[in-house]
Amino acid sequence: MQDSANADTGATAPRTTLLDRAVIVMNAIGSLWVLALVVLIDMDAGGRTLFNMPIAGMIEFVAVSLAVIVFCQLADTIRLGKLTRSDTFIARMAGGSQGGRTIAAGFELLGAIVMALIVVGTFPLMLQSYERGYFIGVRGVFTFPDWPVKAIVVIGATAALLCFLVRARRLWLGLPTNLGAEAHEAGE
Repeated sequence: MQDSANADTGATAPRTTLLDRAVIVMNAIGSLWVLALVVLIDMDAGGRTLFNMPIAGMIEFVAVSLAVIVFCQLADTIRLGKLTRSDTFIARMAGGSQGGRTIAAGFELLGAIVMALIVVGTFPLMLQSYERGYFIGVRGVFTFPDWPVKAIVVIGATAALLCFLVRARRLWLGLPTNLGAEAHEAGE
């Protein structure tokens, strides 16, 4: 089946994998989290200003939200080839010879290694947090469990690891690495 963007060229739409769908959902969750955070910050500011009553635990919630948002949206950013980096030289090399693509794939593998280290380092902490019932916040004021945050970091880093591996493989084979980026930018 062809989409309208590719109908003129005869090219077929890129295949959407289960990984693609999962990271798109994670990105949407991260975006909704940002929206909720904005609303809560506005409510907190209004409560402080108008009623001298801030929302309890807002500082902790904002601090945790940063990690949650990053790891919810990181994999989709990698999948679309939109991760911020200084790679002008590498991008030019990747478009040319097999050697250039190999070097570019090596950088993707380095990203995968970093994500693997995050998973390996955070997973035991997540289990420990769950088993021992660790909480974030101040007792008697506002607390919430620590393990769901660590679980989101583990899931997000695992998805990012897989996206880095997919990109490395595609670079190695000389295939396009930012599947869906054009449709994403066009709002399709």
